[in-house]
Amino acid sequence: MSLMETFYNEEQKIWSGPENTLFTDPQISIGKVIYEVLKEKPSNKFQIVHDDGKILTNADALTATVSIAQYLKSERLTHRDVVGLIAMNTTHAAHVIFACLFNATPFHAVNPMLEREAIASLYAITKPKIIFCDGRDYEFFKLITKDWTPKLITLSEHIENVTGIEEILAKAINENYYEPTKLVHGADQTMAIVCSSGTSGLPKAVTITNSQLLLISPVSGLNDVVYTTASYDWLSAIKSLLSSTVNEADRVICSQPFSVELLVEIVKKWQVTYLYVSHWQFNALFSSPLATAENLSSLQFVQYSGGWVSAGVVQTARRIIESTIFVYAYGTTETDGISACLNPETENLVGSLLPGVHAQIVNDAGVPLAHNEVGEILIKTNQKWNGYYGNPVQTAQTLDSQGWFHMGDMGYFDKENRLYMVDRRKDLLKYQSMHYTPNEIEKIIIELPDVQEVCVVGIKDPLYGEAAGALIVRKPQSLLSEKQVINYVAQRISVQYKQLHAGVCFVDKLPINFNGKVLRNEAREIFNKTKMTKAKL
Repeated sequence: MSLMETFYNEEQKIWSGPENTLFTDPQISIGKVIYEVLKEKPSNKFQIVHDDGKILTNADALTATVSIAQYLKSERLTHRDVVGLIAMNTTHAAHVIFACLFNATPFHAVNPMLEREAIASLYAITKPKIIFCDGRDYEFFKLITKDWTPKLITLSEHIENVTGIEEILAKAINENYYEPTKLVHGADQTMAIVCSSGTSGLPKAVTITNSQLLLISPVSGLNDVVYTTASYDWLSAIKSLLSSTVNEADRVICSQPFSVELLVEIVKKWQVTYLYVSHWQFNALFSSPLATAENLSSLQFVQYSGGWVSAGVVQTARRIIESTIFVYAYGTTETDGISACLNPETENLVGSLLPGVHAQIVNDAGVPLAHNEVGEILIKTNQKWNGYYGNPVQTAQTLDSQGWFHMGDMGYFDKENRLYMVDRRKDLLKYQSMHYTPNEIEKIIIELPDVQEVCVVGIKDPLYGEAAGALIVRKPQSLLSEKQVINYVAQRISVQYKQLHAGVCFVDKLPINFNGKVLRNEAREIFNKTKMTKAKL
């Protein structure tokens, strides 16, 4: 079912959503907007911390935010600088984000669960002047930032003789005399930097402008309780923070890692009405016996995004909580939301285009296609994008001279102008909301002396996304086992989402084309058939 109408220009072969509306004049800083909301509604709940049950009001948030913002100003930080934020979602993480917006200094949020190589690579690009982190990672950040030596401030697990957030908050301030910094470059000024991933396997630093942040959803409001599992390196988490604040909704945070048990506990305890989760978390929740009408009765709206969810799981979810609205949101970090679908029970349907979004479907030659013709999905928005921070080459590869984003997804529009996303053009895979590339794992496996050839493919997992599976050609007389390969990858790669969750299949040869390039789609089919045959034995 569609949420809004998508329009089609037959002559240009361009689909368009309705016109979009910003929350306010884009020349006004989002920091100024937040400041006024916090100041005008001091008694509103700003944040509920599930870890300890602490409840903060807007007045509490304003005091903390102004303290940090004045500290940034005292350190002479401006719009030309960057502040790093890499920490669990604890009490003061949102205050750091708001302080950066107040000071018009872009923050660069990175997920602390990323591989350390990726973290080091990201911060080597933006070189923050100050990094807010958890104390447990202090020595690591001290090591990787030795070339530019930023100030490191701990948000939790404080260390002796290292500045902690409480020291900054303890300084006396008077927020009534504070005024947020005005924009220097207007609506197109970069205000945030978040993470995305490329085919190289390392995340990219995606810039977000002031006007992009002002695209605030009006869905949640007074008397609503909002919870999202996303961390602040995701644009959706930042938008959820902004939306709940300006729409006067209560917001729950939790620093603990995701589990279905924890999610259900939070929903029940705080009577969450608006829930935002990734696709694999949606799958895990509604495949669990804990997903009952009694446990989830408070939910009025559930939004999920990031990957594939089967129509069967959505049907199950709707049977459990019949009056709840389910929305699948399709988008990218670079473009923000692209489309949305209400109660999606048709495979691959991602719905109607959101306001301000235009789309084309093109073939390999770049020729626009019509209805029901599959091609690459190109996206154009009404917002200026400042590209990948410090990476003009990849920026030019993603955004062409006509303003179209080339994100590598394949799809089509049906006769009712509904968008379907059917495959990924790039090799990039995603498991439990985290990106990885097959090549990363292949490079590890090929280190094994008994491996002659290897191709890693993404196998659809009904809960978590695209699980890595390895198709391997062993050297003659090799007795290499599946368990040995899985264990070796586990030793060489520390993060869970890059493990061989789909397992290993041994074959006599890999499918290749005329120039020797491995055909991944065929390799995936061979993997599935081999596993299926093995399961029947």
